[in-house]
Amino acid sequence: MSAHGGSRRFEPPVRLRDVVEHATVVWHTGGTCEVLLPDVRGSVLVVSGTAPVVTNPLTGQRGAEGSLVRGPALDVQTCETTGPGVCLVVGLTPVGLARLCPRRPVPRGPVPADELFGPGGVDEIVNALNREDNDSALAATWEAVDRLPRQDVGDGDLLAQALEVAQCAGGVVRAVDLAHEVGVPISHLYRWCVDLLGVDPGGWLSAVRFATFVRGTVGPGPVSPDRMVATLRWYVQAQYSPRETERFTGLPSAELRRLAERLETACGKTGL
Repeated sequence: MSAHGGSRRFEPPVRLRDVVEHATVVWHTGGTCEVLLPDVRGSVLVVSGTAPVVTNPLTGQRGAEGSLVRGPALDVQTCETTGPGVCLVVGLTPVGLARLCPRRPVPRGPVPADELFGPGGVDEIVNALNREDNDSALAATWEAVDRLPRQDVGDGDLLAQALEVAQCAGGVVRAVDLAHEVGVPISHLYRWCVDLLGVDPGGWLSAVRFATFVRGTVGPGPVSPDRMVATLRWYVQAQYSPRETERFTGLPSAELRRLAERLETACGKTGL
């Protein structure tokens, strides 16, 4: 573990892989600020200790990141830690939240985690995290997921297939082409996305493009605000055409520039 914290990733049991891709335990000692890229797959967070403070730099919306369930996160956010804490993040499959949640359309979130896992389920995970017992925390997590009945997602497998194609293309693909890929009209794909993801296909694809663009420059791992700002400014200064910029990054040039300026302000970065 570094001076500021660390993380460890875990694979789910085979029986849960229709809904869970992985789980990650993240711990921090405080005093950090990083950028959270869009995450187009839903997740469940269970937080113990000092909760990170998450801010949308474009809207200014700010709040503590407690134990919650959320659908696709399409916006860039900053995450600041002010004290010691630990978070268990359950990364869901593309239609995992729809399989676990009976509501339609699926809430984009956030909603309290105990609405899904129940108060007892969340408390058991938190108690294990407090004891620094990752094995017990994971066991409690898998049991909480296992207790949930699987919901009927209709053509969710076809939607998952279309989303996988989009991910492999880095989001640089049209929604109509994804619909054609799985042999359905675009209206079907749109309805599936809204009902089972809580977002429309265009917003989902833009988020994939942006995350792919940033990762292609900064690589894996936490994204520091200064590297994010440098990446955005570098791309804007290249003066690509507006159409090419939005097609490649998911955002227009003016939005990239505004995001860089707000990130500088949000995390006290200057001179980049």
